[in-house]
Amino acid sequence: MRSSRTGSLIACLIGCLIAAVVAGLAATAPAAEAPLSVAAPSFPVSFVLDQFTARAAFFAGKATGEPSLPASKAVRELQLMIANARTELRPVADDKWDRLAADRITILRALDRQLLALPDPAADRGRIERPVTLDVGAALKALPFDASTPVLRRVEGASHYFRAGRDARITITTNLPTAGTLSYAVTLAGQPAPPGWLQVQPPDKLQLTIPAAALAPLFVDRALTHVPLELTALMPQGSWKFWRSDTAQIKYPISLELFPRKPMAYQLKEAAAPTAVDDKRTLLTSSRPQSIPGCGSAGCERDHTVCREAPAGAKPLETVNYTDSVTPGGDGSGWTGGVMPSGNGFCAFYKQRSPATARSVNFEVRYHPSTGEATFTERKLKPVQPDKPGDAPADADALEVGRAYSGELSPQMQGYTLVLTAFTGQTWTATGPTPAPVSTAPAATPPALLQAGPLERAGERSRLAVRFNLPW
Repeated sequence: MRSSRTGSLIACLIGCLIAAVVAGLAATAPAAEAPLSVAAPSFPVSFVLDQFTARAAFFAGKATGEPSLPASKAVRELQLMIANARTELRPVADDKWDRLAADRITILRALDRQLLALPDPAADRGRIERPVTLDVGAALKALPFDASTPVLRRVEGASHYFRAGRDARITITTNLPTAGTLSYAVTLAGQPAPPGWLQVQPPDKLQLTIPAAALAPLFVDRALTHVPLELTALMPQGSWKFWRSDTAQIKYPISLELFPRKPMAYQLKEAAAPTAVDDKRTLLTSSRPQSIPGCGSAGCERDHTVCREAPAGAKPLETVNYTDSVTPGGDGSGWTGGVMPSGNGFCAFYKQRSPATARSVNFEVRYHPSTGEATFTERKLKPVQPDKPGDAPADADALEVGRAYSGELSPQMQGYTLVLTAFTGQTWTATGPTPAPVSTAPAATPPALLQAGPLERAGERSRLAVRFNLPW
């Protein structure tokens, strides 16, 4: 009896001891990590980074298809950060991400937040702007990257307009030159580049020059494109204590953005000779609202000109019925009240103050109609210089940067309207017969983006000279 009771007491003591040990282990065990948007706990780091890469590539495709320049820049900076993170996390690539040291998990969570914060490509298509610089220096400084880890901090010249015969120059800010790099290699669109394209400029610069002949075939006439550019650095084993082989190849993919070869669609129409005006009737124009893209950053302001035309032969009187899609509590309507005559209508001045929200704006023109129906004839522009010497200039479907065009109009016309539409959705309008250059900048003497005219009359035809230039 006593033996049975003693055995039960021992079993109880052992059970209590085991329970206490388990409870102690549970109390000291690290708390389970919350999942990332791309992976649950227990997946290896390499899988997590591959998922980030795949999601970023999908988003880049959406940004290209809209196209959206702000979204494109944001996702390409994320891709640059993912490449840097691969290098930093190389020694723990096979470890479970949620079992890493806290500082390593911080890097993955920062990438996750950056992915989730990517802007909606459909919300802001952006503006025609200077070639873009990718800059992740501040993001790298805010994260626990090892100071000796080779990273790319900045890529200048990450976007390019097509200019015939002009080389592309890309400057990369990096610590690779001081990290003991043995050699470099570059591929463009999957093809190896000659070593002479890349020049090392210690202590922290790489200068890449892509000849115009190599870059020109990669442009697309009417679409934004992203071309893969990859930098490979061959590093010695001694550069990083965790490398186990004599050397290692570290790859840094960079997405090179190429704007359309012909970034401006156009429509040129001339109006028939004027007819009599019926001053006893007053009508209103009916036009579709115009989208004004966001101005870019907090506290920004950007001036726009919105033009509306009365029918050919009519007499425009005044502007009325201004509308703005601004919501209550927003940045306020951007109509300034400024109006100027333009062709057969008026242009009103609009000041965009919303950083990221596109506005839908409109106004109408009150006019006396003509007593007869006006007719419009669409005309085509031709490049002044053909694509190849000896060829006859062909009709242009869209305009290239810095190239001169001309169109033939009837001497009996009342006037003409030339509308340019950028691949971002922005529009500019010039009207004749004696238009002023159209500009996008609010400066006192801004450079003209669209230059049309003056109209040159010669015998039975009139010649309209047109040139589209970037304002920088």
